[in-house]
Amino acid sequence: MITTTPVWAIVATAGEVPAPDRDDLRRSLELAAGGRSDRILLATCHRVELYGTGPIPTTALPVLTDSRAVEHLLRVAAGLESAVRGEDEVLHQVRGALAGARLDRRVDGSLVRLFETAIAAGRKSRSGRHVQAPGLADRAVAWLAERFGLAGKPVLVVGAGPVGLALARAVRRHGAELTVASRHGRMVHGVPALDLEQAAHRAPAMAATAVALAGPWAAANQLPPTVDLSSPTAVSPTARARLGPDFLGIDDLFKDGGAAPRGYVELAETVVLSKTAEYLAWSGARV
Repeated sequence: MITTTPVWAIVATAGEVPAPDRDDLRRSLELAAGGRSDRILLATCHRVELYGTGPIPTTALPVLTDSRAVEHLLRVAAGLESAVRGEDEVLHQVRGALAGARLDRRVDGSLVRLFETAIAAGRKSRSGRHVQAPGLADRAVAWLAERFGLAGKPVLVVGAGPVGLALARAVRRHGAELTVASRHGRMVHGVPALDLEQAAHRAPAMAATAVALAGPWAAANQLPPTVDLSSPTAVSPTARARLGPDFLGIDDLFKDGGAAPRGYVELAETVVLSKTAEYLAWSGARV
């Protein structure tokens, strides 16, 4: 059965849907978006969400409609739904979702306005902030540093994408001796990188490992204390079981959210309510 509403959102987050299932869901919702002008997919480390107008696809997932869908996206862009409230990366991801949708098709004006309003809400929420919220990479490396100490110790970062770069920067800030690896062993940001086989061989001699890969790291069996920000998790179930409490995964960070900069939440919630009303007034005037 298909129902219709002006704006809707199909929502799956790390709090309800584990990482492997979210990856399957992302592929399913990519097909549902399918280059349509009336749908935009937002996929991040901790959430997979499909926004649309018109007919709602049949789904067992939570569906938000009208003002609830609008407010939810604005809260996401403002970082109020993030593992680290007020973090910046999600705003770039909302902006990227809109830009990606517009690359290959003409997007419905209501969705364009919705995402532009969300981006504006995210920017305004952060404009009065004096202290930047830590990102996931900062929190992951801090977890390693608090438990095992990193200063002067060898740490392996596996991954050459934006999250891998953020992990490498965080590791350096903690004074560790950095080694980097990528899937193909090429240069990573000007630093010679190991490939995944070499990294798996070197890992046992490291004080800690931080991983951010778009796919499994099958060769990694004997690991030191490890954080894995891959979604889905790159480290195998066997290796995770062997690590026990010395392993931190992407969904663990969602469950244990970090504090936002002082006063941020109150300001952001005020901005979100104001911008939600602004969008709904604009939408109502079009009817």
